[in-house]
Amino acid sequence: MYTLSKTQAQTIVDRMMKDIPYNINIMNHTGIIIGSGNSNRIGSVHHGAVKAIEQGHTVEINEDEEFAKKGINVPIDLNGEIVGVVGISGEVAETRPFGNLLKSAVILLINQSIALEKETSKNSLKQEFFHLMINTDTHYTNEFIQRALRYEIELTKPSQVLYVESYTKISEQITNYISTFTISTNSLCVVIQDDNQLNNIIQAIRIKNSNTLLSVSKWNNTIAEGFLQAKSAIRILRGLNMDERLIYYSNCELIADMLTSLKSNNQLDHSLQLLKLDEEMIHTLQIYLNCNLNLNETASQLMIHRNTLSYRLNKIHSITGKDPKKLLDRIELIFMLIQRIK
Repeated sequence: MYTLSKTQAQTIVDRMMKDIPYNINIMNHTGIIIGSGNSNRIGSVHHGAVKAIEQGHTVEINEDEEFAKKGINVPIDLNGEIVGVVGISGEVAETRPFGNLLKSAVILLINQSIALEKETSKNSLKQEFFHLMINTDTHYTNEFIQRALRYEIELTKPSQVLYVESYTKISEQITNYISTFTISTNSLCVVIQDDNQLNNIIQAIRIKNSNTLLSVSKWNNTIAEGFLQAKSAIRILRGLNMDERLIYYSNCELIADMLTSLKSNNQLDHSLQLLKLDEEMIHTLQIYLNCNLNLNETASQLMIHRNTLSYRLNKIHSITGKDPKKLLDRIELIFMLIQRIK
């Protein structure tokens, strides 16, 4: 039997009382008031509701009683079972026309709530599976392999991971692909096991959101390994603010792996003076590197005077201790730019 919750019942009452000028009570399957326009009545037994449950039809009360106000009490039946009662307090002749209307509205709201609960549960199970799938310690048991098939993933086959990141909220529906999983409100992970699918999925994503950043892992025997590769590649794309919006791990493998190995290195953390720069300075450094150190082109893209650019580069040197014009210092600055991305 479906069980009405107190929160659900009160939500229904509050919503319906905006349109119906009478006090409304919602009782559970035992006749206890769990939602009401009169909060003092919540938790008490409604005798009119008890009668309606016992008799299986609407009970009308023409006079106020000790434990029930005059009005009508209509059973709420769901799939052949009475899950509760909706009561409207007032003169019977006045409240009667609202009875079936209110009952239908309540059943509709309950069905919507049930559908939402099922969808929430479905999404929760999918997220639980996703976090297990990208965990390097997860073993592919027979049960887990069978579970993956629900999302059209064959864990015994090699796979690629496509990491999708947007500057705005993004939905799994952007790919229309069942093997797409939510990482956060603005990032997704897509598991690909057919080499012919990758370009089509990338194209579909770009059509719906041209501002996405994309990274692609190598082919791996485990999805967890592919996820780490794609995630580390997109950090490079974001950190350097490159002109490209698509990066392949295979094209930046050395840098990505070095950054991964240095992630817990205290010496690198200690040198992250770049974090003391404001966004304007960071953006200036990114454009300077992307313009291959061409001062004129950098100044043009930033729409500033060349002297202003020189001032900013000198300021970056002063704050970080690293000169963007010197090769070794520039390499460290590149690592800092990427390492600051979580």
